[in-house]
Order: sequence, then C-alpha cells, then structure tokens
Amino acid sequence: MGLVQLKGGRGGIRVVLGPDADPNRVGGEIVTALQSAAQFLGQTKITVEVTGDAISPALASAVAAAFTNFPKLSLAGIGVGKPPAPARRTEHEPKVLRQTIRSGQEAMHTGDLVVLGDVHVGGRVVATGDVIVVGALRGFAWAGAEGDETAIIYAQPLHPTQVRIGGVIAQGGDAPDGASAEYAHIEAGRIVVEPWTAAPRQGAMRSRVRR
Repeated sequence: MGLVQLKGGRGGIRVVLGPDADPNRVGGEIVTALQSAAQFLGQTKITVEVTGDAISPALASAVAAAFTNFPKLSLAGIGVGKPPAPARRTEHEPKVLRQTIRSGQEAMHTGDLVVLGDVHVGGRVVATGDVIVVGALRGFAWAGAEGDETAIIYAQPLHPTQVRIGGVIAQGGDAPDGASAEYAHIEAGRIVVEPWTAAPRQGAMRSRVRR
C-alpha cells in the first residue's frame, strides 16, 4: 500500500498510514491526501490508522501538525490498524486532547494520552500508558500510572516540575530554552531524559531530571 490512503466505511473516514510511514514525510502526505478530498469531507471527524504494532511520539506529532491545516476537520484518534500482541495498548484507545492544560487543570486517561498543546506549570496530565505532549511540558506528568514502568513521557520540549513513570518519581531541573523533542523513560531503575531521535535510546543521554 502507499504511504497514506484515505478510506471510508461504516466506521467513518479514516486516514490509513502504511507500515513504513516516516514521521519526516508523513505530514506532507496527509496534507496532500486531505486537500484532494477536502471539498467532499466538509466538517467531520477523522481517525488516523497506523499499519503496524506501535505509534511513535514523532509520528503522532507529525499527524497532529498536519491536521492544523484543516480547521473544519478534527482528529478523532490515532490507533493501530491491526491488533498487536496482548499488551496494555490493546485495552484502551488513545485519547487526544486539542487543548492547553493550564494551571489548576488536570487531564487523566486509561491508556495513552496525547495533548495537542502545552502543559503549563500547575497543570497535570496522568495516563496509565504513555503521555505525549505535542508542545511544551512545564507542569506535572505521570505515565504508567497503574505501575507500567515501560511507559514514556514525550514533549517538545520536556521541562516538567515533576514526572512519574510507574512508581518512579523525578523532579524537574534547569533547562535551556528552545530545547527540541525529548522523552523520559526508566533506565536502571531511574528516570532519564534523552533527545527524541529515530533511534532514541542511541541518542546522547541528558540527566535534567533526577530521582
């Protein structure tokens, strides 16, 4: 199949991404596909379906950015096109919030949580799966809230007051302005932050958060 296909059916309109979808290219391909059908779609919700077993934060970010070009279309969700092996991500669909989480606000979800906006100081985002912030994370984030220590926290950039993954807690530290996309994960029993790359675990490790 091609990189991006637009499909319709009883479940509504879907944008289907091929198994080799490259986050650096997929945004432009989605824009092209939607532009060709925009006059027929009107104001509707669209689901993005990824052919494969997982959705990377970089791919979710590229998809979200593509939809900002179409104010009449809303991103209803991002999911995998075939059931992966039994794991936490098969139990609940990801939740996508098109908003900024301000001080005093909290967003919670059973499953992966995607925030298309910033999380301000005093704001809280909590998920039993991954936390993906397509914007700056400056507040509190807790991924794997039911004990999953394989979960990650992704943001662009990641400047939290505090993060938790499973039962591990880390405090935020000083960070330079203008940092790019980063993610926090557990390694050797502690939370570390690294730049997000195509092979993130091979990137240069940074220790801005500490237990």
